[in-house]
Parts: sequence; C-alpha cells; structure tokens
Amino acid sequence: MHLGANKAIVLIVDGMGDLPVPELHGKTPLEAAFTPNLDRLAAAGRYGQIDPIAPGITPNTDSGTGMLMGMQPEHADLLRRGPVEAAGAGCVLSDGDVAMRANFASVSLSDGRLMVTDRRAGRVEQDVPALMEALWAIKTPGDIVLQLRATDQHRAVLVLTGENLDANISDTDPGDEILPAPLLRAEALQPRAQRTAHTLNQFLQSVHEVLQPLDLNHQRTLQGKLPANALITRGAGAARTIGNVIPRAGLTAAVVSGCNTVRGLGCMFGFDIIQDQRFTAKRDTDIDAKIHAAIAALHEHDIVFVHLKAPDLFAHDREPFGKMEVLERFDAALAPLMNQQIIIACAADHSTDSNTGKHTSDPVPSLLYTPSKTLPLNGVKFGESACRNGSMQRQSSSAFLQRVLDLMHGS
Repeated sequence: MHLGANKAIVLIVDGMGDLPVPELHGKTPLEAAFTPNLDRLAAAGRYGQIDPIAPGITPNTDSGTGMLMGMQPEHADLLRRGPVEAAGAGCVLSDGDVAMRANFASVSLSDGRLMVTDRRAGRVEQDVPALMEALWAIKTPGDIVLQLRATDQHRAVLVLTGENLDANISDTDPGDEILPAPLLRAEALQPRAQRTAHTLNQFLQSVHEVLQPLDLNHQRTLQGKLPANALITRGAGAARTIGNVIPRAGLTAAVVSGCNTVRGLGCMFGFDIIQDQRFTAKRDTDIDAKIHAAIAALHEHDIVFVHLKAPDLFAHDREPFGKMEVLERFDAALAPLMNQQIIIACAADHSTDSNTGKHTSDPVPSLLYTPSKTLPLNGVKFGESACRNGSMQRQSSSAFLQRVLDLMHGS
C-alpha cells in the first residue's frame, strides 16, 4: 500500500558527518560505506550540505536534532539539555524545578583533586541498576528533593525540587576536550542560584563517597573495566515551552527513536513517541524495526522522524570501521522505503570526527527525495565530498526542514 506524496519521513543519522580517516584511505566512514539506497535517493533528488545551527557553530545532539525536528530558531537559546532529558524520562517538571543531564563517570584522585578519566565510565550499562540502588541511601539536604533517574547506558537525569532553586548554574562535566580533567564544581552564575549550586555540589560529593568503595566498582576494576564512581552534570534548566513549526503548520508528527534525548525533544514538541524495546540508543539497535515502525506511523501522521544514534557512538569511540558498517546497515534497512511514494529527507544533527571522537562545526551531508522522481539504477556516491558540490545549496537545518514542509504542501 502506497502512502500519499504529501507524507514525509525525516531520517536523522546522529553524527553521520565526519572527516577523512587515514585507516579508510582518506575517506570518511560515509564515503567508504556501501550505500546504494542513499546513492539512488540522492541522484533522483537533491543533495548538499546543511549547517545544523549556523556555520562555525558546533551543535550538541539536543540542539542539532531540535532544529531538524522543527524547533523555531528564535527559541534555540531557550533549549537546555536537562529539561529535554527529563521529558524523555517521563519526568514532569513543575515551576521552580531544575533538571540536568547526568553521566556516570570514572574519576581518580590526583594531587588531592578528583580527576575525570572517562566521562561515560566505559559506557557502563548492565551495572546501572546496582549503582542506582546504592545511591538510594543518600539523604537529600534540607528541604530540597533530588530525583535521579537512569535513562540509557551511562546516562541519567537529575531533578531538584524545592524552594528558591535556580537553573543558572555551571556544568560539573569538564567535557571531552582534554582528559583527565578536574571534576568541576557547580558555580552559581547568578546570586540567586547559590543555593542550587551548593546543594548539587553536596549531592555529587555524597555520590562519590558512596560509589567509590562499592564492591561492584572493585570488581569492575579487577575485570579491567572502568569504575563508575562519580556523577557529572550539565545542561541545567527549568521547564519551558519551546516553539515548533510543525504543529503551527497544522501537521501531525511522530518520533521513532531509542535515544532519551530525542524522545524528550519529541515530548516537548507535542509529537507522538513510537517506542519498542528493540529501539535503543546503542550500537545493536534494530534499524529494520525502526523503518517498519516509521512506515506504519505514517498512516496516522503527516511526518515521522527516525533517529539513529549508533554512528555517533562509534565516532565518539574512534571506531571508523564500526561507523562505516552501521551506516551500511542503515542503508540496507532503507529498502522498504524505496517503494513508498513519500518524501524522504536524510540529514544529521552534527558531524562527529572519528579521529578525535569529538563533535565538529562542519556542515553535514543531506539529501531530499520527492516521489515524483524515478529512482536511477546508479547514482552519485552520497557523502561529504559529493555534498560539498551537490545539487542543493548549503543551508541551515531549519531551512532544510522548511523545504520538506513546503513539498508536503505541494509548493
């Protein structure tokens, strides 16, 4: 059964863009991958580069994905990672609550300072329930209630509830630039946020005191794994309404993703969230199931966003061959879309360099296919080099999505 030509699927391939990798003979993972379906879609449609935010700006997953999912550009400065993660985890924030993204991390003591050696504790996962259980013993200070909820792998969300809280605090996460790096203290960016910063610092100190001597972490170390003996936080924010162009256009949308951040964005925008235990934010996520779910969702929605986290994970872990292989799996999973009479768009929230493991400000490859075109047997090799001189002008991700919406309306 063919769907109408006014329906659209937007494929958001997390961290799809990359830089040339010596191990791949100077190609990027996307250029080195065998991607016949993407190649045909690009050749039959238009392809080029998009800037997730603006030229020269390095996006995060929430900001880059938010723009591709229709966040109004003028509201981009209001977006904070904490409330997004909270929404994805099912936490309903009340006025005055402060939410932040948290990671289980590995730290070690050096010259009297705690140093972050791994921001993800080796992507700890199976031990998270035991870590969370150990933290239940921490008594919250004063009249402030702290709620920690695990999301996926090493990730969690922390919500503070109480009087006189303020989200204007700094991150304790030192970032990926240079590790090991000192575990930062939360600082009040406004005088009224001092209570919030002080409470958070007390809690994070208690977390380390509980996790450091844990037998679980001793066993992890004996097994050659990294200890998960600290929490680091970032993106503190309060509940806000973030505008989105899709409801304003009178369209209905759904999100297919295993990533808590992307589900959180969908919740904040009022989109329907399509969940399945096979959809994960891990390397082994079932891409075929995601594509089939997206096609089914199009029967009741105008536009469906499909998010794939795995390429970004491989790039962060500096595994270009793994990124290449998962991009090939992604391409193969697109086969059912090739027979649907729908608009197909593909882009990324940001580029992630497999050489350094970091996000970059480079534009990302993108394509836009309309069902009025016949798919050729052979096409361009979709990738960074081809898109640099492609058939579609370089534009922002918000302009790219607006073009999708225009096509859906027949303009």
